[in-house]
This record gives sequence, C-alpha cells and structure tokens, in this order.
Amino acid sequence: MAHLPLHLVAPAAPLVAVALLGLGSPPAWAETFVWIDESGVTHITDDPSGIPEDARSAENGIGDLWDSPVGDDPISGSAQSASEARIQRLIRGAVDDLRRGETARASVSLDSVLREAPGEPVAHWYLALLDRQRGRYDSARAHLEAFLAAAGDELEPWRQSARRRLAALDDEARLTDPSGDRAAGPWRGLSNAYFRVSYDPELAQASPDYAQTVLRYLEEARASVSARLGAVPDESMGVVFYGKAAYLEAHRHRFSFQTVGFFDGRIHVVSAAHPAGELRALLFHEYSHAVFREQTGGDRPYWLNEGLAELSERESLRRKGLTRTERRALRDAIDTGKWTPLRRLAPSFSGLDDAGARTAYLESAAAALWISERTDRAQRAKLLGMLGSGISTDQAFLAVLGVDTDGVDRAVREAILAEFPPEFAREHPHRASAKLPEAAP
Repeated sequence: MAHLPLHLVAPAAPLVAVALLGLGSPPAWAETFVWIDESGVTHITDDPSGIPEDARSAENGIGDLWDSPVGDDPISGSAQSASEARIQRLIRGAVDDLRRGETARASVSLDSVLREAPGEPVAHWYLALLDRQRGRYDSARAHLEAFLAAAGDELEPWRQSARRRLAALDDEARLTDPSGDRAAGPWRGLSNAYFRVSYDPELAQASPDYAQTVLRYLEEARASVSARLGAVPDESMGVVFYGKAAYLEAHRHRFSFQTVGFFDGRIHVVSAAHPAGELRALLFHEYSHAVFREQTGGDRPYWLNEGLAELSERESLRRKGLTRTERRALRDAIDTGKWTPLRRLAPSFSGLDDAGARTAYLESAAAALWISERTDRAQRAKLLGMLGSGISTDQAFLAVLGVDTDGVDRAVREAILAEFPPEFAREHPHRASAKLPEAAP
C-alpha cells in the first residue's frame, strides 16, 4: 500500500546553504522545507526562494525535515480497506505528535504501523528521521533502506532524499568510531564579531560548508538567548566542535557520566558530520548556560539555569513550552509526592536518581516558563544582574517577581493542578490526593 504526499515539489539545485549564508560551496544535499499554501496544500521543497513570505514562520509549518522530523500530512486519497484507514489515522496522529514535540508517542504509533504493515514506507521515513536525530545511525540506516525498498515512483523526491541521507550516515558512523582512521591536519577556525569557532578536521572533511553552517546556528542561538535572558556576552565567545570519537579522546577523563558538551569559558560540543537540528538545539542550550554564567557568575539557582537552557533548546526545535504529556507527568509527581521543591534544586541536581532528575528538568522548564511569561526582556536582564551582584536569590525574585523561590514553586504547582482538575484524579485512582504539598524548607 503506497501513501502519497499531498503535494511534492521536485528538488531544485542544492543551494540552500549558499542562499541562506551568501558564502561557501554547495552542500552535499539540500535542506528540505515544508510549507502549507492558502488552500491548505502541503509543499515540500529544498529551494527556500520558492517559499512565500507569509509561510516562512515556524507557526505556518516551515521546518527542515532533517533538522527536526516534523513534516505535514504525508497521506492523500481515501483508504481502500479498514486496515488502510487505521494506518492512515496512526500516521496522521504520529505526525501531529511530532509537531507538538511528543516524539515518544509518535514513535510508538509508527512502530505499531510497522507491526501491522511492515512495508509501510511513510512510517519507515519518519522513524529514520527520528533515529538520525537521536544518534541511532544503524537504526536510521535500516529504516531508510526499508523505505527505499517499499516506496514507489510517486515518492521519488523522497527516494532521492533518502539516498543522500544514507550516504551521509556513513560519515556519521566514521566520526563515532574510535578505532577508525582519522583525518589528519590542523584544526580549522573561523571567527566573526561574536564567535571564535574551531573544529575537528574530520568535520571539515565530511562537510565543506561546515563552518558556515555552525556559525549560522550560533548566530541564531545568540539572537534567541538574547531575547530570553535579556543579555549577551561582552566579548566574543569561543566554541569548539568535535567528532564524537575526538571528543571522547579529549574529554572522557573529565566526567564520570556521558556528556555531549560543556562550558569552561569556551563551549565544547560533539557534532554530527553533517550538522542539523540536534546540533542547533545543543548550541541553543549550551549558549544559554554560557550567558547565564557570565551574567550571574555561576550556575545557581541551578533549576533556573537549566530551565532557561531547556526552553532555549525547545525554541530551536520550534516547540513552545512543555507538552501535555510532560505536564501530566508533573501532575503525577505532585500527586505521588515525587515533586522536588525548587529550593532543593537550587544548588544542583546531585543526589537525584534518573526518574527524579527527569522530573527536576521538567519542573525547571515549567518554572522558567512561568517566569518568562510574567517578565519582559529588561526584567529578566535585571534578575540575572541582581543574581550576579551577590544579592540572594529570594531577594532578587522578590524585587523582580514579587515572590520568593517558594512562591514560584507554589505558583507552578497550582498552575499544573488547575490544568488537570479533580476529574483527572478520579480517572487515576491509583494516585494520591491532589492536595498541594508544602514546599520543603
């Protein structure tokens, strides 16, 4: 059974990076963009010059399918059987989940499609993009190969893209292999007024336009974080990009746990050979940490630092706030007594188990969002400046927000409880009462 995209624009010459940056040589493949016209017809193209001005915002559906696997409805026509209709519903639901950032739900739906119809090409397509974004290169390769085996001529533009992506995965695998041959030569460099970039020669070998791409990501991160935190660094910032094997060789000794980046006056990050959405998101996150530290002189309150960085990362993926599933998880944490007070999270997240840490990150993002929605850029800049001057967190919060740490904690929990009223608790009788627990001293 073949499902057709609503409308496919045949790929044009691969000039996206050149067109967007005005420099560099054409990339190995063009980025793929999705947009919806006034008639509701979905278009896929790798030529951004063909996208109308009023369709260029994230809210109107434009997105890079390699950067972030959020496409538009890939199915048209009527189902020929009840089974086909079910598969169409599952795929449409999965794509809707991807738009909302519910990647786990989308994966479950797409996996169920393949259990019922193992040769369904569209499910393989989206799972390949999800696995590539997560760094699961072998699985991404298997899904792309399955897509190519099942997709018919009507999906030829996507078939061409799948072939290019398969070739790119070879580069990604090479950069993660510590025993493989490594490109020799000095590390490359590129600078502008705001950033000093250096990068692994392996990355230059895999992608000739690598430096221009990551510099664009950094400039986008700077604009986004400036609006969110109300501040930018006083001097240009150093950023070092590594292939995974090179990063582990250089920095494995620093950490007792797996990392993909850190800040020590410069940002250090692991990069894919062909940079895409996951690297862009990582740069938004790490740049937010770097600005927070410069403004406050440290990482505390830790939950605010992590929460702001998490919101920046989500913005890079065109996601706003927390998903409904994440907010429900916070409601569950309140009901079961697993909510960790923000005051406990101010020094660090140390001592938390994996489940506790996951909840702590969600709490931090929810609290940072609550603050962001109640302040403007100047107020957030004032808040960070006060923290940097040595004023206590509670004094700074009272001056800018009118509440202290416990007040923020209570307000966020009340918002979660209000979103999931008593009916929610009755539907989940295994959970404890929804009475708001007191914040720990």
